[in-house]
Amino acid sequence: MPIRLRLPQRLRGLCRDTRGTAAMEFAVVLPIMFTLLFGIYEVVQVVRANMQLANTATSIADMVAQQSAGVTSGPAGSLGNFCKAARMMMAPFPAEATSGPGTFSVAIASLTHYTAGGVTIDWESDGSCKASATRLGASATSLATSPTNLLPNAGSPGDSIIVVQASYRYLSAIQYVLPLPLVLKQTAFARPRGDQPITCTAPCS
Repeated sequence: MPIRLRLPQRLRGLCRDTRGTAAMEFAVVLPIMFTLLFGIYEVVQVVRANMQLANTATSIADMVAQQSAGVTSGPAGSLGNFCKAARMMMAPFPAEATSGPGTFSVAIASLTHYTAGGVTIDWESDGSCKASATRLGASATSLATSPTNLLPNAGSPGDSIIVVQASYRYLSAIQYVLPLPLVLKQTAFARPRGDQPITCTAPCS
């Protein structure tokens, strides 16, 4: 004969009571929903900053390419003025820092394909912004020739191109979503007007 356990009336009523279930479920789901919400927001912000950086790099390359009379290097030169304009283009993202989050730097190089010697780096400027950029060096040539060769013709002076690599150090406002700073990089190219190489007044470094 099976044994039946009879719960006290009060305990049976407590088991059937579903009041507060929704509040408990909400308490469990809320942190997950907040994490997803802020995670999506931060991903959108990173994409937005990256697009802003791409537009900024393109604008700097175009401004340098327009200077048929040449450019001057350094923070006080024309390249420094272009960098100041570029930092304003990064708004609403802060780009005034010299180190850490908000650091904005630009490496600018002029390349020409001469008959003798092939592709030559005419000059490079890495210190025209508040923060110095990582030197491109030989990588400037590979950027301009691979995977698409932007300097296909040899001549005297030959085809010339301006290479700009802009970097921005982005840090998430929500540390637990993106705890590490992201270094965003964008490269842009522009042909000088009249296809003549743009000169840079020394010191161009």
